[in-house]
Amino acid sequence: MNETISINRDQVTLEDAWGHYQTIRDSIVRTAGDTKRSISRDGGVSDPRFRGMTADEVEAVFYQTLEETDRQASLFLVASAEAVLSVDFLRRVKTRKKDPVSREFREIYKNTKTRRRLRLDEDILATWAKRVPGAKPSIAELRGALNYRHWLAHGRYWVPKLGRQYDPAGLLKVIADLFEAIGLSNQI
Repeated sequence: MNETISINRDQVTLEDAWGHYQTIRDSIVRTAGDTKRSISRDGGVSDPRFRGMTADEVEAVFYQTLEETDRQASLFLVASAEAVLSVDFLRRVKTRKKDPVSREFREIYKNTKTRRRLRLDEDILATWAKRVPGAKPSIAELRGALNYRHWLAHGRYWVPKLGRQYDPAGLLKVIADLFEAIGLSNQI
């Protein structure tokens, strides 16, 4: 296996995604508060998007904006987790580690050359579930989160059957629990 495995150095880390989310969310909350105070104090706002709106209407706009920000952050967090798992896969293949997970990953890698695509669920997560039985509950949680991510990434045009609600903090916990279970806690 003398080929070079390319990994994009521009990947977004979980820490980056979480920090970005917190910054944006804080900014929205601050702007909402400033706008509502301006309406209650002066009876109006300078921002044309909110002219003629009541404080309740402005609050509804910001609530929807926060919901959308949560969804975007959720998408980025799960995508970042997928990147960490994929990079770990490739590193294990490249460094030829001798543990059972790495050996199975090398076999999968040989097969992906013919089908041209590594599959997160069927290749990476299934291997972790088989080789680290204690990780199965965390893997099941991430699989549910992947369904949520698919729904978000594909335009939300169907009614999702998720079984639970997802939010960025909950997803970060799901990811952290999985990474802890499979020995990637240094990637949080």
